[in-house]
Amino acid sequence: MKRKYRRKKIRIVGAVVFLALMIFSSVFVIWQMKTNEFGGLIDRIEEVFYGTPFKNAYNAKSLILVDLSNDEVFISKRENEQQLPASLAKLFVIKYAVTLADLDSIVSANYEAISLTKSGSSVANIKTKEYYLQNLFAAMLVPSGNDAAYVVADYCGGLLSPQAKNSQERINAFMEHLNDYLQEQGYDDTVLYDPSGFDTEARTTALDLKKVVESLLEYQWFRDIVSKSSYKATLPDESTQMWKNTNAFLDSTSDYYNGNVKGVKTGSLSDDYNLVVLYQQHGKEFLICSLGSKSNSSRYDDVNYIIKTIDESDYLSR
Repeated sequence: MKRKYRRKKIRIVGAVVFLALMIFSSVFVIWQMKTNEFGGLIDRIEEVFYGTPFKNAYNAKSLILVDLSNDEVFISKRENEQQLPASLAKLFVIKYAVTLADLDSIVSANYEAISLTKSGSSVANIKTKEYYLQNLFAAMLVPSGNDAAYVVADYCGGLLSPQAKNSQERINAFMEHLNDYLQEQGYDDTVLYDPSGFDTEARTTALDLKKVVESLLEYQWFRDIVSKSSYKATLPDESTQMWKNTNAFLDSTSDYYNGNVKGVKTGSLSDDYNLVVLYQQHGKEFLICSLGSKSNSSRYDDVNYIIKTIDESDYLSR
């Protein structure tokens, strides 16, 4: 009788040890690999053990991590869900504007266009003088100047609609043509109403942002602008203007500073904080698009965690 009891006890202890080892192994795998490289298996395991789906651990409403070397997506969260683009709308504006005019086109920034800038929005302190179009792109990308966005839209609207009588009409013409262009180019989930992005009706998705940033990264001038912590623009009259980048990952005095981050852009409006980051590691380039975080710090925390995942992942280094 005692012998049977002892055998039963040994079997129970063995089962408990086996179960404990299985749990430990699963948790270890989750800790090691935080991507979707196993087709969502990690997400499901974490949901079982922690009660909350892995994707919900991110602050952003939607996000995506893609390896630009092969276009493989490793992390995604509601990437097709429409969100506020905020200042990321400027990326679409620039993408369209380069189809209309050369970078060295001289643009006269007029007071009427500059005065359309909304109170409290980010500015590049654009003056009523001449700028190269590339100067204005830098002013839109580095300090996220809304004033520069209105000047670009006013100039390009004049090219599209020479009969327009004032800046507002020219900007309206530009936005109408811009939205047509976006639909033609397959940005099906993006619609914009203001060139600066200061608009709560505008919508885009992480996937549309991925697409537009990938196309802009084909331009070396774009890479040069977005990768700098500060940018010095030389204007047609040989005067200069200096702008500081809004991206904390590029700021050497910031706790978020990371030398492997090579741009791209921030955006915020109301309670939505957005961030697009180009990250270089393992001899590759990774693009992270994050939309709809609740605070400035939470958007950086999300992306920082993804960056840590890239750094530590043996799979992503292949």
